[in-house]
Amino acid sequence: MTWPLFLAAVLAIPLLGFGAAFHPSVRSELAPARIAAALALGVVALTLTGLALTWASVRWSLATLAAPPLAVSLLLGHFWARCPAPPRRPGHASRRIALAATAIAALALVLLFWTLVTAGATSVDYLFFWGVKAARFAAVRGVDTELLRWKYFGHAVPDYPPSVPILQAWGALAAGRLPWRFVPVCSLLWIVAAAPLARALLRRRIGDDAATAVACFWVAATSITIAQSYSGGNAEAQLLFFETLAVAALLVEDAAAGASRFLPALMLAGAVLTKVEGAAAAIAIVAGTVLRDALERRRGTLRRALPIVFAPAAALLAWFAFQRHIGLAVGYSSHGPLLGVSARFLPSILGEGLRNLDAGTLWLSWVVPIAFLLAARPDPRRLLPALALVAGLCGFLVFDYMHDTRDPSQRIGWTTPRVSQSALSACILAAGLAWFGREPRGQQISAAAATPPAP
Repeated sequence: MTWPLFLAAVLAIPLLGFGAAFHPSVRSELAPARIAAALALGVVALTLTGLALTWASVRWSLATLAAPPLAVSLLLGHFWARCPAPPRRPGHASRRIALAATAIAALALVLLFWTLVTAGATSVDYLFFWGVKAARFAAVRGVDTELLRWKYFGHAVPDYPPSVPILQAWGALAAGRLPWRFVPVCSLLWIVAAAPLARALLRRRIGDDAATAVACFWVAATSITIAQSYSGGNAEAQLLFFETLAVAALLVEDAAAGASRFLPALMLAGAVLTKVEGAAAAIAIVAGTVLRDALERRRGTLRRALPIVFAPAAALLAWFAFQRHIGLAVGYSSHGPLLGVSARFLPSILGEGLRNLDAGTLWLSWVVPIAFLLAARPDPRRLLPALALVAGLCGFLVFDYMHDTRDPSQRIGWTTPRVSQSALSACILAAGLAWFGREPRGQQISAAAATPPAP
């Protein structure tokens, strides 16, 4: 019964964040999309609770870990349920498109499931440190601070954010031990959870059929790249969940409505608690969003940036404060001095980096959205939250590899396929909005004809 209990605990995480399902920005969506929002809040709340309990020397149990998130969700859900929410937009989905997209996405997920369940995509990092931390956290019923401070545990990057091992330890507490072979299979659940909310967000701008098509392509592309990059059991799928939904929520914002930024703020907080690259991605996404708002002269650019700046910053500071409390060096270690870069291996970095962007599809997962982007010729300003993430992650990788004192080709092969997944996801979302969000040519001609000539 170990793996069924572990799975049940993982599936119960949205219950810890059920209050998010009542937020006005998602309350009018269908249940799967609302569950994804509840999952995000549950993950963030469970992670912060795990840190707070260890700080207070309170041993973990299912009850002590669940009680604070449930209390917060109850209060927030009660408050948000009383706030007005926009009515659900009527659906006009084509049955044939929905069936075809469902079949394609299901096939991709089945292939990913088979790869994960047969250990064909298990992450080495899961075996080296993600799973080790989770098993130890569950055994000591708290964050194992002695393990993180141990000088012989440096290979396990003790400064990495704590969300993944805390979530896996939560499942291990329910199951009695960590089901090592089954944990990587749960990586699939992040894709399954993200797809309905991503589609719900996209349909606000491009309609049901187009949103369904984009979500289907996204599921297929991400399923393949997770398997190809050996991301089973590590932080990549969870990070992809948070960053994809943050970008989607910001891309579909109505410039004139001044809608709530609760959802992207929550997703960015989850991203920085998941992996180091989540902080770099959050900076890129926020910068792209602020630049878009400024260039489009949207009202309250700086004021509206506060939620998406404060939420990830607060989450990151909570982890840094915990590091300081337990005696770890505060912050993240780099591969050398921050400005100690060299262009000596730049040709190798660019060549190997490009070669490792094939995403398991001979680059088709990149070529298709880029082709649609170029053909659509969109105004790049409205796509800046996504484009900034693509450019930011690629630049972050190149900058990181330029710190190496020897040819980083091998390290590029290990890391680029994984770290680039969020950039690929953002590229797909941007292409979908650019292509399907175009005005029909007839409407453009009519609008031009209706415009009076300049005096």
